[in-house]
Amino acid sequence: MNSNQPMLSRVADSLFWMSRYLERAENTSRQLDVYLNLNIDIASSMEEQRRLNRLIDSLTLPPEDMPQDHPLFTLTFDISNASSIIALITGARENARQVREQLSSEMWMQINKLHLHLRSTVVDSVWEAFPHDYYLQVRDGSHLFQGITDATMNHNQGWHFIQLGRFIERSIALLNLLDVHFDNEHLKRGEEISTLRYFELIGTLKSVTAFEAYTKVYSANVQSSWIIEFLLFNREFPRSLRFCVEAIQSSLNALEEMSDRARNSRLYRLAGRLQSQLSYDEIEDIHSLHDYLDNIKQQIYRIHDNLYHTYITYPIETAL
Repeated sequence: MNSNQPMLSRVADSLFWMSRYLERAENTSRQLDVYLNLNIDIASSMEEQRRLNRLIDSLTLPPEDMPQDHPLFTLTFDISNASSIIALITGARENARQVREQLSSEMWMQINKLHLHLRSTVVDSVWEAFPHDYYLQVRDGSHLFQGITDATMNHNQGWHFIQLGRFIERSIALLNLLDVHFDNEHLKRGEEISTLRYFELIGTLKSVTAFEAYTKVYSANVQSSWIIEFLLFNREFPRSLRFCVEAIQSSLNALEEMSDRARNSRLYRLAGRLQSQLSYDEIEDIHSLHDYLDNIKQQIYRIHDNLYHTYITYPIETAL
């Protein structure tokens, strides 16, 4: 396919959702793993239930996927639950299979290897022994796929749809996590940190692999307001909201240059406005954390919808 010809909507859609499913599986595996580690020394069943509720809320599961019994087991191994890790990896692999000709052989081998390995796992023995290694395999497999993609695939339209899927999914997951774990009280400086709260904040950072990156900016003295500030506005950390939105904007600009399809000015205005907002906002500008996060989430949803309208579900007259 010539780089300045529009990519088939079917191909773009499969690459986009392959990437989103992989990112979602990685996020789910990390949050489940952090939850299990935090609960190793928990004595209070009330505290354990509170953490479980926060975990479920931060994953924002649709009602039909809400586990009724054994939620961690269900969200890890139940192939019939569309939000489980195994179902997400299966969905990513199926989307990859549908556009096999767009992937490098190394990409296909990696996602196929990850899928087959997880499907062949002896569930009972893994769960009884402790599923940390299973979650680690999911994360490592996803990271390896991302690295192989960047190293072996032409950075063409298809690559940018993979980027868009990854960073849109990552942005929404981060906003959900922040909304569940923090409120307006946590915007204040100089918070008194109890031992229990300290480990919860460490767990929140580890849920987005941000602990070491955070300490290089703020030291190991964790504060809720600093964590919120770091995860929203840091421009260097690849899981911060600002970094994700700038990556989205970069891929949208590249797609515009590579495609001769008419520019959707609303799509680029939406992305540019959000990028500008995150470049200049400071934590002192936030008066209601929930409203702030929800506003950004709605902007990302609108970017997603306009992206679909422009490149995937566009009218036939546009293609012609």
